[in-house]
Amino acid sequence: MTFVGNSCVQRTLSFVAFLYILIQTDLYSQPVQYHPFIETFKAENRVRSGIAIGGLGTGSLELRKNGQFYNWTLFNNWPLGTGEPLTEKTFPRTSSEDSYLFFLVRFQVEGEKPRLKLLQLNNSLSEGAIQGIDYYYPWMSVVEKIEYTARFPFTQMIFSDSDMPFDISLEVFSPFIPHDTKNSSLPGAYFNFTVLSKTERKVTVFLIATLRNLVGYDVLDKYFLSTEYAGEGYKGFSMSCGGMDTLRSSWGKMGIFSMSGESTYYLGWEHRHPYYEKLIVSDRFADLNDTENRNRLSLGAKRANISENKDQRCFSSVGVTKSLLPGQSFSHAFILSWFFPNSYGAIEGDPTVDISTRDYNLNLKITRNQGHYYNNFFRSDFDVANYLMENKKWLTERTLKFLGDFYNSSLPQFVLDQVNSHFNTFITSSTFTRNGSFAIREGMTPEKPWGPNATIDVSLYGSSSIIALFPDLQKETMRAHKKHQTQRGEINHGLGMDCDSAQFGAHMVYHRLDLVPDYIQMVLRDFFWTDDTVYLHEMWPSVLKGMEYILRDRDADKDSMPEMAGIMCSYDNFPMYGLASYIQSQWLAAMASVEKAAPFVRDYKTLELAGTIKRKGMALMQDKLWTGKYYGLSNDYQGDKGMDDGILTDQLIGQWVAHQSNLGTIQEEEKVKAALITIMESSYTPAFGLRNCTWPEYPDHYPIHETNLWVDQANTCWSGVELAFAALLIYEGLVDQGQAVIQTVDDRYRKSGLYWDHQEFGGHYYRPMSAWSILHAYLGLGISCGCYSFNPHLEQENYRLFFSHGNGTAHYVRRDNSVIIEVKSGIMAVNALELRNSGLTSENPEIFVDGKKLRNVKLVGSNGSYRIDFNQYLSVTTGLILIAHKRNQPIR
Repeated sequence: MTFVGNSCVQRTLSFVAFLYILIQTDLYSQPVQYHPFIETFKAENRVRSGIAIGGLGTGSLELRKNGQFYNWTLFNNWPLGTGEPLTEKTFPRTSSEDSYLFFLVRFQVEGEKPRLKLLQLNNSLSEGAIQGIDYYYPWMSVVEKIEYTARFPFTQMIFSDSDMPFDISLEVFSPFIPHDTKNSSLPGAYFNFTVLSKTERKVTVFLIATLRNLVGYDVLDKYFLSTEYAGEGYKGFSMSCGGMDTLRSSWGKMGIFSMSGESTYYLGWEHRHPYYEKLIVSDRFADLNDTENRNRLSLGAKRANISENKDQRCFSSVGVTKSLLPGQSFSHAFILSWFFPNSYGAIEGDPTVDISTRDYNLNLKITRNQGHYYNNFFRSDFDVANYLMENKKWLTERTLKFLGDFYNSSLPQFVLDQVNSHFNTFITSSTFTRNGSFAIREGMTPEKPWGPNATIDVSLYGSSSIIALFPDLQKETMRAHKKHQTQRGEINHGLGMDCDSAQFGAHMVYHRLDLVPDYIQMVLRDFFWTDDTVYLHEMWPSVLKGMEYILRDRDADKDSMPEMAGIMCSYDNFPMYGLASYIQSQWLAAMASVEKAAPFVRDYKTLELAGTIKRKGMALMQDKLWTGKYYGLSNDYQGDKGMDDGILTDQLIGQWVAHQSNLGTIQEEEKVKAALITIMESSYTPAFGLRNCTWPEYPDHYPIHETNLWVDQANTCWSGVELAFAALLIYEGLVDQGQAVIQTVDDRYRKSGLYWDHQEFGGHYYRPMSAWSILHAYLGLGISCGCYSFNPHLEQENYRLFFSHGNGTAHYVRRDNSVIIEVKSGIMAVNALELRNSGLTSENPEIFVDGKKLRNVKLVGSNGSYRIDFNQYLSVTTGLILIAHKRNQPIR
């Protein structure tokens, strides 16, 4: 049938006539049988967090389970540094992050055509630095499946695809060695590949690493530089930029080094032509450096004297080629390294301005280069790579040893995993300057930092990890806070971007009532854990000044207790008045700390004062805040606000601090346990978590919608509080309840896809680093000036638990009526042991060190509890064991 006609009407009538014919012939009315293709998208498919690659204070990039790298902060860039953000605004025409660093494999089975696979999955149309890969370059595609496993600092992946006649496994990590600051702050990482053939024919595999030159990403007037390196057992490249200010924060060097002298490279490409066209016909590169062609300008740009380099792209690749027979495999390592020495902190202008709200349109002037700690050891990315190559075996063994020792424990795996996940914040959020100043940002998202560095109230929780793993860095943070203490004795809320600067290093917030007790508790805990009397003498005047400030300016009724007057503490969204349990328990822990530390500086006057305040404060807390089941939120008993009967989860946070340094109880043990049980009954929901605060009149949900409060903190679960509270439960012997809280937090973050990025005020939040205290809680461990007090809370007869000491790590082992302390790293300086719930049955057990019986020991004990005084400091080194048991011969 022919349709004729030029008008729309004619064409419409013709189409109607055609439909009529179809209907009359019964063709149109026949049912069509088809089955739609159904796809299921699960919550677990979301890619929202991953382990950070990098060292302490080096900046990092984040590897997620899709094989892509996110949140690059290597370049001193916002939000970790003060440099321009690496965004579309400052880096025009940039491709998505999948093309900053990627790995691909070219392979050819004997007798077949070559293929290429990208070792990643992504959502963008840019893959392997090519836009529209499915149209322009059908020879290459992403892999079908990635199996992902992560335990900090290791990420492990297995890439598989029905087209690939082999599997590729990848292990990625940066060295992380507690108590070794240099080797935990290296700006580099290892990428360890293994390729295993699954075909019956020979296959040639070309494994390639590609990196984009991001030096000077925010600079227009520059030109790209690429330098090739080759030596015994390696070949690689370093990328930088010339023609730009070498003092700019984005200036530096970055590169990839392939650990095989047989490697080949192609430096300075930016387009599929000729790079990918060459790659499809050759199984190796020609050792070509084509970077100069990335710096050519158009005729119009030359006439206008305008550089176009910012809009160009410059990639470099290096790879290794291997031929595999059936069943054969090979392993190969790449090293990523970087060197960006210009880390600026202070910003010229009003020091009261919170730079976390910095608007880049203001064009504020950077004034001081605080550098990185790695600046002390390296001068280029090649220096870093060379160090990583020369020390690969040693650094890998030490990092693996820490992780192995950590997981060699009788604790449930979810507990260990949850604690392990928070080591990530050491990398994502830390500043570590050339001079050794160290701080962790309170919170951080890709867009901006949240809060200052080392926020003092959040540090009370999170720093329990720092003092355990890098005690010298924790003491440096407290020294920075001391530097910014006011003449009146106030403690600053946090540190600025520049931790070293006297002018710009403070957050300029002093009114919060918990800041001084926070400071005192941490300073003295750090002393108790390290037994560093030099540090104590240095910090003691600031402790006294803080005490004097509280008693003079924050104690209106002169009862020696600080008083709340509204919203003025870490819980900065609901008010407290008068005597508040959150503040009071911290003040009591602070005074207990002062009382215990004072004899070491021979300050007996302060010892007596602190003891008097502590005893009076304990009585007041009992009299004014105890409700019969818990300690109320606050009581303005000398004012007009009266009693607030809120059930704050953190009402006994000071007891959590006290346990860690063996300070004893700050309230009656029975009442402490009763309060903890009440909190669990009132505020914990297994499917949700542990709320910050519940009021008896609002058992299910505080009606914030009826208030003018700016955010919901009462009904919210802060994982840092939950984990600290779980540790307190376990310290108090409520192990099942503590594990329930940990399990809920673990499940919640697994399901959300944010396992490596806990949220509160921004992401990568600092407070949840309180998780470390859980390990010590199971042991009932308190550390105080060389005295280690253990009160384990495990029901099984034999077990092994991991812990940290002042300068290393160890295992506490209960086995065969013996207690064994195995020092795993560092030197454990011990002068006394307190063992409760030890399981020992002898009233007079024998003590051995490395198999040698100690005779000059003072031992008092009965019913499985002992106090052992060695009358000296024993320095127990790695590999030696300390044994207490009842037999005549030591257990080896």
